[in-house]
Amino acid sequence: MVDGGIAAVAIGGGGLLTGSLTATFGRPKQAAVPQRSAPAGPAAPAVSVAAASVPVGGSAQVKDPATGDAVYIVQPKAGQYCAFSAVCTHSGCAVDAPKNGQLYCPCHGSRFDAATGAVVNGPATKALPRYGVTKDGDKLNLGPLQS
Repeated sequence: MVDGGIAAVAIGGGGLLTGSLTATFGRPKQAAVPQRSAPAGPAAPAVSVAAASVPVGGSAQVKDPATGDAVYIVQPKAGQYCAFSAVCTHSGCAVDAPKNGQLYCPCHGSRFDAATGAVVNGPATKALPRYGVTKDGDKLNLGPLQS
């Protein structure tokens, strides 16, 4: 009886293993999906903030409607507006809001220029992704991710 039970467990386990391997290796691989593409169909909802909420040297945080990622709209100099992803290009941590002209990543110490998104010091090697910003009266509108 015990030997029969062990054999049944072994046969059942073999079937589970075969099914698992078929599920893992038997399916065709799908093409990689771009992480920052705009959604298909209707345009994503507009994201805007009051220009008065973005002081010179400061920022306002919004969300990219396509990805849900945090984005900082900044005003590095009076009347100059730009926006950068708040996701560090080194390991995906959230960077802090700009201070003293830089965005700082608390995870590994990368610093980015708040006017350009360029790496000031690593370990990050790629600039923060940049978004367009347009001013419409007293509002700042977040534009699309730029390449």
